[in-house]
Amino acid sequence: MNIEPILIVDDDTDDREFIQEAWKDLNYQNRLIFFKTGEDVLKFLDAEKITPFLIISDVNLRKMDGFELKEKLLKHPSTRYSSVPFIFWSSAVSNAQVKKAYDLGVNGIFIKENNFEGIKQALTDIVKYWEKSKAPE
Repeated sequence: MNIEPILIVDDDTDDREFIQEAWKDLNYQNRLIFFKTGEDVLKFLDAEKITPFLIISDVNLRKMDGFELKEKLLKHPSTRYSSVPFIFWSSAVSNAQVKKAYDLGVNGIFIKENNFEGIKQALTDIVKYWEKSKAPE
């Protein structure tokens, strides 16, 4: 399994806490790294020069929304490599947002449940899929 970190971009404190608790229960080896803004993700990637296992972002973020972040990542030398899955995980998305996301090459869109078991199941589904997916090395 790819044990590189998973980047989570979410500006909601409660959601981040739910995700952290669910992750502890799931016992995966990947470290979760949380960001409140897209700008913080870009700064981190510039400084750390890593290739994350996954990037999971909320659609609706302050300042730079998830779409803007995905656009910048497509042009960013550290993450241009197409094997880094970018997934939206948001409380709600419109059909127009779903279309825009796939037009940008997003690898999936999930609706974030508002309960612990729903978040845990979504994390399991996302990680299991990408664990089994083959990507260039």
